[in-house]
Amino acid sequence: MKTLRHSLWLTLLLLAGCSVIQSQEGSPIPEDGQFAVLPLINLSQTPQAGDQAASVLSAILRAKGSENVTLYLPDDRNPLLYESSERQQTALATARNDGADYLFTGTVEEWRYKSGLDGEPAVGVTLEIRSADDNRVVWSGTSARTGWGRESLSVAAHKVLDELVNAMPITESQ
Repeated sequence: MKTLRHSLWLTLLLLAGCSVIQSQEGSPIPEDGQFAVLPLINLSQTPQAGDQAASVLSAILRAKGSENVTLYLPDDRNPLLYESSERQQTALATARNDGADYLFTGTVEEWRYKSGLDGEPAVGVTLEIRSADDNRVVWSGTSARTGWGRESLSVAAHKVLDELVNAMPITESQ
């Protein structure tokens, strides 16, 4: 029994060791605000990783109860090239025009399968929530994770973004 308990603790310790998250507390953000998810700047070597992350982020926000979430992904002349800050500026202008209260921006630092025998997925994302009125950062957080050999990149990304959403100071409407 004692060996089983030690094995369980060791397993939990190993599982916890493959991800990290850092975030600020930030000001409370009402759940019923108008949220605009902008294209994330892609700093990884994977084309369209910023758009993929933004798409997953908007779905997670909706699944957790935020009903007023709009994903802004402007057309790109060449979608296989890396995302540009011009696309983010276009999305920002459109979101403000549409009356967004909060802007979700950020970067994707890593979005790939590591090389090697198992090819573990590796994901790193930094997010910011900005006030649409004055562009002030009201919350920021960063998270990274490497998954196990049979885990997909999409699963690792969902876990990273879910951790970040759970750390956000979004409060229920009164």
